[in-house]
Amino acid sequence: MKKSLLILAVAAVILSACSGNEKKLDADSAEIANLKSQYNEANTFNDSLLLLMGDIYTGLDSINQQEGLLYNTGGGEGVDRREEIRKNLASIRARLAANKKLLEELQAKANSSGQQNAVLNKTIDQLKARLAEQDTKIAQLTSDLEKAQTQISDLNNQVAEGTKKLDEANAATEEAQAQTVAAENEANKVYYAIGTNKELKKQGLLEKKFLGSTKVLQGNFNQGYFTVADKRTLTTIPTGAKKAEIKTNMPAGSYEIVGGKDEPKTIKITNPSKFWSLSPYLVVEVKD
Repeated sequence: MKKSLLILAVAAVILSACSGNEKKLDADSAEIANLKSQYNEANTFNDSLLLLMGDIYTGLDSINQQEGLLYNTGGGEGVDRREEIRKNLASIRARLAANKKLLEELQAKANSSGQQNAVLNKTIDQLKARLAEQDTKIAQLTSDLEKAQTQISDLNNQVAEGTKKLDEANAATEEAQAQTVAAENEANKVYYAIGTNKELKKQGLLEKKFLGSTKVLQGNFNQGYFTVADKRTLTTIPTGAKKAEIKTNMPAGSYEIVGGKDEPKTIKITNPSKFWSLSPYLVVEVKD
């Protein structure tokens, strides 16, 4: 009987020990699972932070690239390039806002975990400073871009105004030159009329006076009967008649009447300035 009781007691101790070990094992398993979950969460957090960090530094490179484009813009491509930079900055600004929001979420997540990590907090602060730096740089670039646009507009206005003034000056010069040419042409106009005695009298170019003297271009005469010419280029005047006599007072030695005895006569002007010095009108009487 005593032996049976001893066996039962030993069995009870063994069962109790086994039960305790099983409970401890369950607790250890739960702790391991919890640690594993925390580890996975930490890894996910770190991965997110690293991705964010990479994107932030990529954003800084993009900003620097736009800065280089802005300050090296020139030539005919300037307008298109500035428009491209404006669009790129808007895209970078949008990505910057998204990164700020994600960083705030990661910081809130880190704070809510109850685990303070000096290195993590320092990293987040550095990333915040980097984002603020990018914010400032984008604002500066945007301002410089607008200033450049304003300066270009001012320059375009100045060029347009200068072009207008130059056009006006050229027009005034051309007008003055045209007036000068017109005045010179007018000053060099000469008039000659060729006709028989009867024709010239009919047009009022010849007039028989007392004692048989003949007056030329006295009183009213038909201006339309004359041929208009330029004394700078008029060197010969064909009369179409075998006899020709100059009736106006043209200086001797300034012309010749050439042509054979039975040939049509031509008036050859040898000294134009002298020939026309007394009158711009020439009247020639012809006979067959």
